[in-house]
Amino acid sequence: MFIAKSKVDAVAAVAKGVSLTLSEQVNLLNNLLDKMAQDPDVINAVAQNNPELLANAATKLENHFPGILSIKFLLSEINDPSKKTGVTMGYADLEMAKKTFTKDQVTAIQGDVATDRHLAIARRVMQNGIPIGVVLAGLNYDFISKILAYTTLEKGYIELRQEKLMLASVGKKPDQEESDNDPINVPNTDWQLYYDNSSSTSAVEFSLMVAIVLVPALMVALGFVIGYRKISDLLTEDMAWVTKAFKDILTEKTLGEYPVKVSEIKNIISTLAQFKRVVNDKLFEI
Repeated sequence: MFIAKSKVDAVAAVAKGVSLTLSEQVNLLNNLLDKMAQDPDVINAVAQNNPELLANAATKLENHFPGILSIKFLLSEINDPSKKTGVTMGYADLEMAKKTFTKDQVTAIQGDVATDRHLAIARRVMQNGIPIGVVLAGLNYDFISKILAYTTLEKGYIELRQEKLMLASVGKKPDQEESDNDPINVPNTDWQLYYDNSSSTSAVEFSLMVAIVLVPALMVALGFVIGYRKISDLLTEDMAWVTKAFKDILTEKTLGEYPVKVSEIKNIISTLAQFKRVVNDKLFEI
């Protein structure tokens, strides 16, 4: 039904707005860490692999990064399995850091336990165009739930997921487990927004639906009836004139003006007049 589809489309429009907002927030965090990774103090600390300098650089970044939980520096030696990193971190963070040496990774939520869960961003520390280390930031991600909480949604449901992990939601979840609608990807992340509006149609909406469907149909039917009656009256009147013209021909009266309304009927009377002249001409020859 088109009303149900329009309701889902309305929720989809809101979900797209949420997607853009989330993407922009993540993009700001990414850009901030990009700049911090190129700070001269950071580059110098990583290049020298000096624990004191690294600690000072981490403190500097933590003081200027909003929502920061931790800053960790990983040197190129993490790609050597024979050496220990000396930095405590989860497997997912370590894998992200390793891959970042080759290419910046997509920002993601890491951590299996809720209390340890964080938003992870990793960026390369470059010196002379060569990656010499990675700075890994663990962030509070409560901005996600705040963005969805501030989302105005009269009806429907929106849910943010990272794979099977549900990050936040807004609205009333429908009874069905999965939505039939294609999810919306959030740029700069591996997140997807699932949305649906399976709420029942209210009496007002049903009345509106009936009105939209039935009123045009009734108008067409009414127009047909009115048109039919008008045409019927015209034909009845015109056929009366045709009958009179035919009587005049049979009684050999002079054909006069017959005010018919339909042009085709006028042609019939003209044909009758011609027929009368032909008949009279034949009789005159005889």
